[in-house]
Amino acid sequence: MIDMMNEVTLVSPLAGKLFLEEVKGNVAAQNTPENNLEVSAGKNRTMYVYAPASGCFDPKQTQVLMVLRDEANEASAARVMAAYGLDKLAEEKHLILLFPNPTEAGWNYAEKQELENDMDFLKRCFVSLASGKAGVAGFNGMIFYLATSEAASAMAFTLASLSPIDAAGIMISDFPADYRIPSGALHAPQVAYLNGNNKEAEAYLRKSNGICGMSSIAGGRIAYSNSNNECIRHVISRKALDQAEVWFAWEELFSETRRWRNDTFGTYQKRPDFSARGFEQHVDEELPGLAAGSKNTWYEYVPPQLRGSSVKVPLVIYFHGIGCVPLYGAEQSGWHDIADRENFIVVYPQPSIEKRWNVWDDDRLPSDFAFIFALIEHLERKYSIDATRIYISGFSMGSMMTNALAAAYPEKFAAAAPCNAPHLGYLSTLSGMAPLLMRLNPKSGVRALGLEPAGGASAVKKLADAKKQSFDYRMPVIQNIGLLDLEWSLTDPAGPWRKTFDYWKGYNGIAGRTDEAGSLYESGLVADENSYIGVDQRFLRHSWYSGDFPDAPLYELVYAKRMPHAVDLRQIEMAWEFMKKFARNADGSLALLDDC
Repeated sequence: MIDMMNEVTLVSPLAGKLFLEEVKGNVAAQNTPENNLEVSAGKNRTMYVYAPASGCFDPKQTQVLMVLRDEANEASAARVMAAYGLDKLAEEKHLILLFPNPTEAGWNYAEKQELENDMDFLKRCFVSLASGKAGVAGFNGMIFYLATSEAASAMAFTLASLSPIDAAGIMISDFPADYRIPSGALHAPQVAYLNGNNKEAEAYLRKSNGICGMSSIAGGRIAYSNSNNECIRHVISRKALDQAEVWFAWEELFSETRRWRNDTFGTYQKRPDFSARGFEQHVDEELPGLAAGSKNTWYEYVPPQLRGSSVKVPLVIYFHGIGCVPLYGAEQSGWHDIADRENFIVVYPQPSIEKRWNVWDDDRLPSDFAFIFALIEHLERKYSIDATRIYISGFSMGSMMTNALAAAYPEKFAAAAPCNAPHLGYLSTLSGMAPLLMRLNPKSGVRALGLEPAGGASAVKKLADAKKQSFDYRMPVIQNIGLLDLEWSLTDPAGPWRKTFDYWKGYNGIAGRTDEAGSLYESGLVADENSYIGVDQRFLRHSWYSGDFPDAPLYELVYAKRMPHAVDLRQIEMAWEFMKKFARNADGSLALLDDC
């Protein structure tokens, strides 16, 4: 798969050639939301890097291929790259090639204590990329391994079996005679391509992947599908490793694979082909109603059955997190897949500047609020939109944007589904959050604003309070939170999480707001209804009802166990099931739909 709808945004100053990169033994994890790796210290080492002259996508959309070989010199990296056509692959697919250098003792696939821990070294190679000479980086859920020897195959398999979340996909051959699968192997699902006669690995993958389907594919290869038969999980080929096999593995397995770090072992998701799906791209375009010269980016998706239709349908707007891009948000949330089934239009916008939303509507920055309303007007002119059913959702800083829009403009939106961030556009100010923004992006233009000390109220808070005072609005909100993502306690009355859900419960006229007393739940909360969802009971849903809406909860908190700063597609499904029941009347009041 090659989807050129992803924009090429980065070109390395050393593009188109191999170069040596230092991998510090004490390299620290990059403070990049959703793209961190936990790394342990080790020795200073090196790797060779090839950054394509054709450029790379945004780091969160760029794939990385780690090529393991038994030698540690540039000539061996160049030889392997030429033998398998990896430079051509990198140029065509806009991926980054890394050639980690083994020590003189070779790869420590047996995890001998007296030798360097090579699993940690391989993780440090990825972390070093972001701050290295290459000037480009990739996403931690799209790191793939190509092993070009038996020892390298054992090393890649050891990593995949003991730290599966760090190996989105592996391509291996036979193992050395002395290799044994680690006793602590986790048997997590694993995308893999095996060539040769590796019976040990075959048996492991059959058990780990819970194989449902099996089929023959080109070249005498056998493909094994996942339990839903939606995608290939692993392939076995008896052919020798050559360029054709490597390119086939990339096209059929790796190019479509992303392993989200949203659970203990991560979650596999097949990457969408945005072009084939019919996404419509708008990059740096002007919208009527905005200041002259203002340019914005967004992506529209209309399900095939709705194209050219005059039937009014709902609109969902999804706001990605800080440092992300719209197509990353599309993959993360999968709203377009629900749109196909449920018949609505979805749009993925991008913030006006610096990949971060102006959630306070601070007038020293471009107004993302003005952009969103101009975008809605554009979509209403272009498509048949049901203005009573416009819904908003977002992740991280996009969650803050969702909360802020819902509070400041309740008359515009029928319901909201913020994920993994509290109501800081209301509870904080740009000045108050400036230290965090500058820590996440030291080059941020926030520093140049000469911000006054934190304090006062944001424009969003002032407007939201005035709106609520003039009309007693109701706003259905479903909030998703990850157990491992809590920087603040849910039950601390002074913390932003507690203030956020107290705000929305109070907003919706929900009584009984002292919820933690006597709780038996992991969240420390109780509600009108409490239920575990999923076969593994991963999701704990708290539901609160308002006296004027006794038939449907107006506020829900979905608490995901084992969840870091991430999203699970099941949360998005729950968000839609919650939101679709509501519509906004012309006078601003809320309506509960009977047929949803």
